[in-house]
Amino acid sequence: MKNNPTVDEWLGKLPPDLQRITRELIAIARKNMPGVHEYIYHDVMGYSVNDSLFDRVCYIAPQKKGYVNFGFFFGAGLPDQKKLLTGEGKRLRYVKIWSVEEVKNPALAKLVSTTWKQAPQSVAAVHKSMNKAKSG
Repeated sequence: MKNNPTVDEWLGKLPPDLQRITRELIAIARKNMPGVHEYIYHDVMGYSVNDSLFDRVCYIAPQKKGYVNFGFFFGAGLPDQKKLLTGEGKRLRYVKIWSVEEVKNPALAKLVSTTWKQAPQSVAAVHKSMNKAKSG
C-alpha cells in the first residue's frame, strides 16, 4: 500500500507495552501464515491471502486501553476449544491480548494456523456470495 508506514515506524508510535505484545503477535502471524500478505491500513496490521484489502483473514489492532485485538474475519467458523474468541457477529471474532504471556498460548497459534488453512475457501465463499448477489 502506498504511503503506509513500515512496521517499525508503526510500532514506534505505540506505548512500549503495546509494542511488545504487538511484535509478538506479528511473529505468531508470520510463523503460522506462510506467504501471507501483510500491510498496515487505518492503524491496523492486516493479513490477506493476496494484495486485496477485501481478502483479509486476520488483523492486529492495538487498543489505547492497553490490550491488542487479534481479529479473525472468519472466526465464527474456527474450532475454539479453549474459548479464546469473542464476538457475536456473523463471521468476525477476536481475541483480546493483555500481555506477552497470553501471546504464547498455543491455542492462539492454532487459531491463526487454522484460519490460514481455511483462508482460500473462506475468501472464495465470500466472493461467490457477492457475485450471486450482484447477478441475482
